[in-house]
Amino acid sequence: YHLDDPDLVDSITSWLAPMHDADAAEDVDAHAGFWLEAPTAESGDFWFLRYMLVAIEDPSIAIRAGLVFSIGTEKLRIDRHFFDNPQEQLLADLGKAAPFFEPIKKSLEQSKPEGVFLDVKQAWTFISEVSPILYSSGFDVRLPEQLTDQGSRRLRARFRIRDASQSDAARGHFGLTEIAGFQWEAALGDEVVSAKEFHEIVALKQPLVQWHGEWVLVDPVQLRDIELLIDQNETQGVISRFDAINRALTGVADPNSPNSNIEVVVEGKIADILSRLTKEDITDMTLKAPDTFCGTLRPYQERGVAWLSYQSRLGLGCCLADDMGLGKTIQLICHILHMKKRSPSDRRGILLICPMSVVGNWKREFARFAPSVHVVIHHGNDRAQCTEDWLKNLEIPGTVVITTYGLIHRNADFLYTHRWAMIALDEAQAIKNASSKRSILVRELQADFRVALTGTPIENRLSELWSILDFLNPGLLGTHTRFQRLYGVPIERNNDEKAKERLRNVVAPFILRRVKSDPQIIQDLPEKMENKIFCSLSREQATLYQALVNTTMEKIEHAEGIARHGQILALLTHLKQIVDHPALFQKASSKSPDRSGKILRLIDMLETIIENDERALIFTQFKEMGDLLVPILQDAFDLETIPFLHGGLTASQRDALVADFQSPDGPPIFILSLKAGGTGLNLTAASHVFHFDRWWNPAVEDQATDRAYRIGQNKNVQVHKFLTLGTLEEKIDLMLEEKKNLSDAIVDASGAWVSQLDADALRELFTLSSEAMIDENA
Repeated sequence: YHLDDPDLVDSITSWLAPMHDADAAEDVDAHAGFWLEAPTAESGDFWFLRYMLVAIEDPSIAIRAGLVFSIGTEKLRIDRHFFDNPQEQLLADLGKAAPFFEPIKKSLEQSKPEGVFLDVKQAWTFISEVSPILYSSGFDVRLPEQLTDQGSRRLRARFRIRDASQSDAARGHFGLTEIAGFQWEAALGDEVVSAKEFHEIVALKQPLVQWHGEWVLVDPVQLRDIELLIDQNETQGVISRFDAINRALTGVADPNSPNSNIEVVVEGKIADILSRLTKEDITDMTLKAPDTFCGTLRPYQERGVAWLSYQSRLGLGCCLADDMGLGKTIQLICHILHMKKRSPSDRRGILLICPMSVVGNWKREFARFAPSVHVVIHHGNDRAQCTEDWLKNLEIPGTVVITTYGLIHRNADFLYTHRWAMIALDEAQAIKNASSKRSILVRELQADFRVALTGTPIENRLSELWSILDFLNPGLLGTHTRFQRLYGVPIERNNDEKAKERLRNVVAPFILRRVKSDPQIIQDLPEKMENKIFCSLSREQATLYQALVNTTMEKIEHAEGIARHGQILALLTHLKQIVDHPALFQKASSKSPDRSGKILRLIDMLETIIENDERALIFTQFKEMGDLLVPILQDAFDLETIPFLHGGLTASQRDALVADFQSPDGPPIFILSLKAGGTGLNLTAASHVFHFDRWWNPAVEDQATDRAYRIGQNKNVQVHKFLTLGTLEEKIDLMLEEKKNLSDAIVDASGAWVSQLDADALRELFTLSSEAMIDENA
C-alpha cells in the first residue's frame, strides 16, 4: 500500500477488528488462554503452545482445550463455575487470535485443536511479539516463569558497584574514600556468567538456548547491548563515589544509554550509604539544640538540624531549601554548634559565603544564638592577606569565617588550597550560572561537608539545580554537558517523564524543602512572625553619613534652644534618608540600586518571595523613597506596573490600587507610604510585610503590619524590619527594645525626644560604627 491508497484504512481496520472484538466481549464467563510450555522429553526440541479455557472472574479455574472438546456439552460446570457453550467460546477466541500468529491460524485446520507445536524461532516470536498483543487483547497468556520479564533465566547485562581496592586507587588519582570500583558482567538472575560462558551462549546464535539443563532466554537486542558495552567500556575499573551514587539512585548503568535495560547492583560501603540515605524516616529524626545554643528550636527546625547532622556524618553535601522565614539561619548555626561539640579541637574552620547585603545579619545572628562561636568577617583592608593571616584567624577551634561572593577570588592561594571543615553558601542561587567565574570558583573550594541555603525551589530550574548540586557533591550529576543531554533537553524540550523521574530519584535525598503550608510546619508557626533584617551600607552611604554627622555635630554643639532642636531633627531626617538611598539626600544624583545596601537586600528577598508565588507590602515613611523603588523593582522583576499608595492620591485612586492588589491576578508588590497606608486598609493578599525604614514609635509600624495581618488572612504573615548596621537605626532599635515593656507613649513618634540628649549622647547615637559598611570591592 501507499499512504494515499484508499484501501489502506479499510485494511488496517479489518486487521485490528479481532482486537476490538476481544475488548468488547466483557459479558462472557470465560475466554481463551495461551500457555507456552518448554520442550520435554516427549516433545524433543519443540515448544508447545497449549490452548485453555480460563474463567474470567477466577483465572485459577482453567480447562485444557482437549477436555473442552471431549465433553461436548452446552454448559460445563467446574466447581461453582458454569461455562456456557464452552466449545463455541474457545473456537471463537482462537479465531480472533489467529490473525496475530500464523501457527495458531494453521492449527485451526483441525476441528478440535488442543494447541500447536513451535520451533525455537516461533517460540521466541510468540514470547517477544505475539504474547503482549494477545494479553492486551484480553486473553489469558502465560509463559514459563523463568522466561518472563522478571524471570531468572533471561540473559541480561549488569553493572556492579563495589568498594574500591588498593589496586583500583593506584590506577586513579583519588583516595579510597572518593572512588568506587565497578565491573560489567552478564548474569542469569543472581548467577554471574563468566566471559567464557557468555561467548559460548552467544555462539549458539539462538534466542532460546538450553544451558546447564535449563532454558535461557537471550534477547537479541539485549545481547547486542551487552556486546557493545563490553566492546566500548573497560569491563572493570573505578568511578567517583558520587558517580556511583548517581548510577545507583537512577538505575542508569551507562550514561550514554539512559533507557537501556541494564541492572545496577550495589554492594559494600556505597550500598550502606544508599540504604541510610533513602531511609523513609530520615526527615522525621530530631536533634535537640546543644546547651551552647541561646534560643529555642521549633519541632520542624529540630528535624532540619538532625537532617544536616545526618548528611554530615555520611559525608554528603546537602541543600536546605526551606521557605523564607522558616529559620534556615538558626538551623545552620545550631548544626555548627553540634560540629564544634563533636570536634572541639578542629582548627580547619568553617567558611560561610553570602551576599554582601547579609554579612551583618549573619554576624548578628551568631552573636545572638551562638555567642561561643568565634566569627571572623573577611572583608575590608583588615582582612587576611596571606596564609599566615588566615592561620591566625583560625587559631580558635570552630572559627566561622564569613565572606562574600565578590571576594572569593581574592587570596586564592589559601582559599583554594585549604580544606575547610565545612563550606556553607547562603542565598546559593548566587551561583546558578554554571559558567560564571563566581560559580566555577565556588565549586573549586575544598571541604569535608558542604551546605547550600536557598529559599527558592531549585528543583524547578535545571541549570541552577546542576550548579548547586555540583558544588555540594561534585560529579553527582555528571558534567554540565552530560546533564543537559540526559535531563535538560529531554525535560525542557520534550517533557520526558522518565527523565524527570530519574532526576527526582538522584536529587531528592540531598534537598530538604519545607513550605509554610505543610501541615507539619504550619502547626509549629505563629500566625505572625517578625524578624529584623540587618543591612550594610554601601561605601558611598557610609562616607556621606559620617561626613554629615561630623559637620552637623559641630553646629549642634554651638547651638541652643529651638535652633539646636531644629538642627537635631534635621540631622535625624537626613541620616534616615542616606541609609535608605543617597539620592533622597542628594536630590539630583543617580537612582542606581547599587548605591543602597537596603535596596540590594530587598531585591534579594523579593526574588525568593516572587519565585514562591507570594506577595509583599513595602512600607516607607518617605514618598520619595517609594517613587525611587517603583522603577527599580519594575526593572529588577520585569513588572509592567508596581502600585504605590501615598497621600497624594484621591480616595477612588486608593480604592482602585487596593482592589487590584487584592485580586487573584494582582501584582506581587505593593509599595505604601507609612502614613497613607498605615490604617484603614485590608491587604490580606500579602503574606510578607517590609518596613523599609524604621518609625520611632513601634505602634505606628504595628498598625501598618495589620493591613496584611487581620480578619480574612489565611496565611502566616512574615514581617521584615530593615535596620542598617552601626547607624542610628540600629542604636534606636536597641533603645526601643529596652523600652518595649513600657507604654508606647514614652517614645515620641516625632523623634523629638532625641533633642533632649546631651552632646556626648548625641555623638554616640549618630557616629557610625566600624561594622556599618561591607564593601564588596574592598
